[in-house]
Amino acid sequence: MTDGRLIQEICGRLDRGETDRDQFFDQLTRAVADMVGCTRCGVWVFVDTAEGRALRCMAMYDRRLDRIVGAADIYNADSGPYFEALVREGCVVASDARSDPATAGFLDHYLLPLDLHSLLDVCFSINGVPFGAFSCEQAGATLHWTQRQVQMLRQVGSRASLALLHAATATPDTQPAALWEPSSPNRLLTMPAPLELDAPPPGHPERRREPK
Repeated sequence: MTDGRLIQEICGRLDRGETDRDQFFDQLTRAVADMVGCTRCGVWVFVDTAEGRALRCMAMYDRRLDRIVGAADIYNADSGPYFEALVREGCVVASDARSDPATAGFLDHYLLPLDLHSLLDVCFSINGVPFGAFSCEQAGATLHWTQRQVQMLRQVGSRASLALLHAATATPDTQPAALWEPSSPNRLLTMPAPLELDAPPPGHPERRREPK
């Protein structure tokens, strides 16, 4: 299966209700990590908080642990150069993230503790408005990002934009708690499964539609 077909299939499973939002983000970040060839891959969305503009992590897949891990919000006030570069260019390409002006501010509290050397973040948009970003991170050694990898992330964002909007804004139907819990590894909530229609009475011309 080609990369494009795989992304479409992952999005299609969410649209058809075959996977919930947790599974969607898990499958998508794993697929993108494999496509790009990086240690970690995350999906973030822009949010407005009491501290100002921020990026909130919907899922972060770590290949070293082979699972989704937690990631704290990234605030504009704390990471001004990073936000400026991301909004201005639509991406941050930092092969040497520890010295790049856009990402050096993450050195002590993020890059060093996780042994990260390279960051590649690319925005995706909904109806032309920036909605979030994919992040790719390389641990252990520097990775020189290529234009092909940047274009790959942009294409994934274009193909998956509607599914990303659906998954990021879906609200739970039973729990009154907030959609996200900042800085918690358990932010993701399950999307409610669609209800099946009752079967029509005997003799009705319409036959029951089985779930696809």
